[in-house]
Amino acid sequence: MRVQARLLALLAAGGAIALLNAAPVHAQQAPANMMETHAAKSRGTGADANIKTESAPNNPDASVPAPASKGGARTRGAVAVVHVDNRTTLYIKVYLDGSYCGTLPPWGDLYCGVGGGNTTVYGRADYTDGTFTSWGPAVAYVDGTYTWRLWP
Repeated sequence: MRVQARLLALLAAGGAIALLNAAPVHAQQAPANMMETHAAKSRGTGADANIKTESAPNNPDASVPAPASKGGARTRGAVAVVHVDNRTTLYIKVYLDGSYCGTLPPWGDLYCGVGGGNTTVYGRADYTDGTFTSWGPAVAYVDGTYTWRLWP
């Protein structure tokens, strides 16, 4: 009887220790800092709903303040950057939250500042026949530097 009581107490203690050391099932996971996207071919008909503003010409009368990283006024918010890594032979126009960020050369890299939090990423390579290849749209949680890798 004493052996059974000791064995039962030992099993109960071991079970309690195992439960205390187990990770919670619903614990919040750290956000990913990278996404990889493969291309999707399109026929190129109609306007692209993923693009809100295209690249605009420069206005000689406009005054654009320098960002904090270039000697401008510092903001109180966190710095968030999307690093776009082109792993293709194509020139790709990059749009973040629907606004044009820049054109990425073949095998090149592009860095764009964004507001922290959820950011919609979209890339598009246009062809001379009117068709295009696209990446996204996809939503990425950006906190710090986020890498978006584009594959053919």
